Amino acid sequence: LKNSKIEEYYKLSHELGIPQKDMNKLQNKLFGIECNFEELNGIDFQKGCYVGQENTARIKLKNKLSKRLLPIQLVKGELKDEIIKYNNNEIGKVLIKNKFPFALIKYSNENFNTKNEFKCGNAVIKVIKPSWIK
Repeated sequence: LKNSKIEEYYKLSHELGIPQKDMNKLQNKLFGIECNFEELNGIDFQKGCYVGQENTARIKLKNKLSKRLLPIQLVKGELKDEIIKYNNNEIGKVLIKNKFPFALIKYSNENFNTKNEFKCGNAVIKVIKPSWIK
């Protein structure tokens, strides 16, 4: 693939909320259910025996999914810090800082608004919620 096609692929993947670059930065930092694998049919709750299966099942069973891996968009500034704040409250952490960044965001349908702008050090960001996420 030519560089322009690869760039287009990464851009589309970012818009869809599926990280493709720097995945090693996510290792041992979150569960598959927080990476939206349930909606992508990447988790089978009928079959067991995978790393994190008991914790993942517990999160699902007790409806305790409070964080999600979501794409973010830089509005202004530069991503140097990892902590994301809203009204001086920590609401997430940047895990992938490349051209197509992703963050683990404290998330619930009741109080999360993608129209809000969030602080990340001196940077201002927006969180993108892909349409396929519940």
